[in-house]
Amino acid sequence: MEDKEKIEYDEDVKKLVAARLETLPDDAVISVGSDGEFTKEQIIKSVLKGDEIGQKMVEIEMSFLQSLKEGILYGETLADN
Repeated sequence: MEDKEKIEYDEDVKKLVAARLETLPDDAVISVGSDGEFTKEQIIKSVLKGDEIGQKMVEIEMSFLQSLKEGILYGETLADN
């Protein structure tokens, strides 16, 4: 990941990401780059605590949501309709 300023996300953003993660199957395992693999519950706790792993997961989710908003994931034609 690039060197960039660390963004401190507010509680609403953390709760949004945690809610999205809750939709994963209970036995889901999430790989966070070279930091390893984590269970769904471990990731949710990290997100709500705001630790390094949780911060990375929030950044990933926010990037995904931004791309979705901009139509990057589904193509511009669907986003324009």
